[in-house]
Amino acid sequence: MTRSLVLGVALLAACGRTTPAPAPAPAPPPAALPRAAEARAYAALDTGSARVSLLFATTRRSVASDRPGERYGAEDGDSLQFAAVSVNVPSYRVRGTGELPRPTALRDNALTYRPDPQRDFFVASTIPVDSARFVQRLSADLALSRSRDLLVFVHGYNVSFEDAAVRAAQLAADFNFDGSVLLFSWPSAASVTAYVRDQQAARNAGFALLRLLRNHAVTAQPDRVHLLGHSMGVEVIGKALTLTSPEDPTPRLAEVVLAAPDVDARIFRREILPRLTPHAAHVTLYASSDDDALRASRVVNGAGRLGLGGDSLVVIDGMDTIDATRVSADLLGHTLFGNQSFLSDLAQLLADGKSPAERRLLPAKKHGRTFYRFRGDRR
Repeated sequence: MTRSLVLGVALLAACGRTTPAPAPAPAPPPAALPRAAEARAYAALDTGSARVSLLFATTRRSVASDRPGERYGAEDGDSLQFAAVSVNVPSYRVRGTGELPRPTALRDNALTYRPDPQRDFFVASTIPVDSARFVQRLSADLALSRSRDLLVFVHGYNVSFEDAAVRAAQLAADFNFDGSVLLFSWPSAASVTAYVRDQQAARNAGFALLRLLRNHAVTAQPDRVHLLGHSMGVEVIGKALTLTSPEDPTPRLAEVVLAAPDVDARIFRREILPRLTPHAAHVTLYASSDDDALRASRVVNGAGRLGLGGDSLVVIDGMDTIDATRVSADLLGHTLFGNQSFLSDLAQLLADGKSPAERRLLPAKKHGRTFYRFRGDRR
């Protein structure tokens, strides 16, 4: 073989040989989300009043009013609206944990409005924002906490916008929530006589809540999303969940808390819980056999309510059931948010995800399944 032939063969071999592609550079780790070095605290309330900031999403129609707490009414606005809300919270020097003092009728009427910042809960400001600005504000507020947890609170029946806002602020302060509180307010008529109307309004708001969780909550990038529903607010949650499937992009929920839920217990077992469990790490029910409001609801609806205890107590797989009959509530036995034992238990659940067995609750059995009781303020 001549030298030129050898060179030609070598060149052909070289041309046919494929050089391995360089390995791709490893992707850079995602940038750490901004967060505070210390947990959010409410120590200022030990010595004086303070303003607690909330993010607010609603299907209520906005109305013209000089009072920040009356900027959203009882009519359905047919779309999601957003606002940043500041609530005045009085000092622990003038109130106990769980207490919710409001301006008296002499200082809160059609002619005068004189809330006392040292003594009263009230909405101090309401700033409407558009959808994009809302997410920006929520992201910025999450960065002020160490946990970057988001608590979405859905209020119950017979609740005005201001009632819902001051309750959300009281909860955040009284169990020292390290995270951001997002109030979802549906258009309750805030009237005792409007039960049936409120029930339909709550169900109508389900899609808006689902949209809020899917879109705005995800975009703000919280570490965990907790969902707390009270009374008829669980109707809103239930309707939202019936619109989902396990494959939906609904955000993964950490703790879902159902406090005195005013929903049909059979519907919850059959339709709501199976849709909820694929999206939630834990589901917790607080129920009571002393709840007069739910007893009345049972009569009106002709069906058992999920939040009733005693013989009606719902104990099923996929949910932790807590019998709260032994702790004091409001006059109707329906609202536990003023009780220190309840607030302490809720704080441990949301902050640490502790199981009922780790939270000083007493185990009991019903039909072979375990539920838990509070040690109690009485009995």
